Amino acid sequence: MRMWIVLMVLMLTGCGGVLKKRVRVDVPPTYSVAKTASLEQLVELINKHYAAINSLSVSDLKLKFQSHSKVGKYTDEYRSANGYFVAQEPNSIYVNILNPLTKSTLAAMAAHGQEFQMWIPRENKYFKGETDVYFEGKDPLYNVRPQHFLNGIMVEKIPAYGSQQHYFLEEVADSKFQYYVIGIVGVEGNSSVVELIRKLWIERGTLHLVKQHYYKSGELISAIDYNGTVELGGVFINTAIDIHRKREGYSILLKLARKGIKLNPPIREGTFRIVQPPGSILEMIGSTRSN
Repeated sequence: MRMWIVLMVLMLTGCGGVLKKRVRVDVPPTYSVAKTASLEQLVELINKHYAAINSLSVSDLKLKFQSHSKVGKYTDEYRSANGYFVAQEPNSIYVNILNPLTKSTLAAMAAHGQEFQMWIPRENKYFKGETDVYFEGKDPLYNVRPQHFLNGIMVEKIPAYGSQQHYFLEEVADSKFQYYVIGIVGVEGNSSVVELIRKLWIERGTLHLVKQHYYKSGELISAIDYNGTVELGGVFINTAIDIHRKREGYSILLKLARKGIKLNPPIREGTFRIVQPPGSILEMIGSTRSN
């Protein structure tokens, strides 16, 4: 027994009779098995499984709003809310954001093309105008546009490779995952000048779309992160969508409940238009093209 104890001590202390210090060694990240796909296969994946939605409605929507720098009474008071929306390709959406306490409308927004309307009952204000125009120094809620929702919810098709738009493929990795990144650039006529328009990140373990970036004149205007996907009829729908708008100074997290999702529902005429309520204050944004 005494000999066994001596042997155990020697094993623990080492030949020098001193306890050895543990040293932490950084090891390379362990990735899930990365799938392989060509650029053409990835474009087909996006267009067939993500961008194949004609219309979409969600009756159970949760929103979490965050102001980046500007503070306003609405963004402070209503950081979380519920709501619902209806969207249709290529550029139409209606969103109703509900007061979390009373369930009444906090803000209703509609868009068709590059024009939108927004109705804020509590302020008795009705906004109408162009998507690209925004208010400097206002509560970020005033700069939320229905098209911002649309870009995150409805994934655009990747256009055919041609004279006006080209795309390319990159491979990148972070500490957890490996990605394919599809970049889309616009080409100005016959010149050699190109402009980055959009990037899409596809995680290689699942081949799911996990991120999109939109650019304008070389500036990142919208960063969209996805977490969670459901499949309906061969179409992938993202159920957690985090939209970051740097210029407008806000982020909004959208969570779509699976039970409230309807794929390609019929759309009633007038869905994407909000008529100005009688007695409301009209504020025109930019130069409107139609009444």
